[in-house]
Amino acid sequence: MNISLRKANAVQNSINEAIKGIKIETSIEINEFQEAQAEMQKANALLIANDSRRQKLLLALYNIRGLVGTANSNAGIDLALAKAAFIDKRLAQLTELSTLNPVSDLAVINGKLEKIRNRKDDSRASLYGRDDTVSTSVVSKAQIDQAKSEIQNLKKQKQKINDEVLELNIKTEIPLSDDVVATLTAEGLI
Repeated sequence: MNISLRKANAVQNSINEAIKGIKIETSIEINEFQEAQAEMQKANALLIANDSRRQKLLLALYNIRGLVGTANSNAGIDLALAKAAFIDKRLAQLTELSTLNPVSDLAVINGKLEKIRNRKDDSRASLYGRDDTVSTSVVSKAQIDQAKSEIQNLKKQKQKINDEVLELNIKTEIPLSDDVVATLTAEGLI
């Protein structure tokens, strides 16, 4: 049986949920009206059966995971996801730059610096060490606009990659072994 990578993802999620739902009881409560040995054997048999189910589901999960990894590599999905991750990181960097205020007018900066240089040495600002500097951005408006433009371009590239990955996830299939199909069918997962 073949399933698409998209379906394989859903099946993996279902397997994980099924594994979480299997109870493993390692102790029981026995009252005076019950046969201790029979109750302990019944609880032990249930424990072993549930652990066997967990083991089969876990085997199926990692079998599927391995097949998905190979298919992702062969179909180029791994490379596309790496490109998408790069774009995400670069978008975060550029967004930080694009929200800055542009560099102040150089004439204003020079005027403030000249005022600091020419102020009397006994002025209050000078005594307390305040206002001895001028703060300004170093990023020009053109650089900010360029960052915004690059953000738009990267968003378009990211959407194209997402569309390609979705298409590949739908059309790329992996073969499930008969044992995996039997396990998943017995658990009602396919």
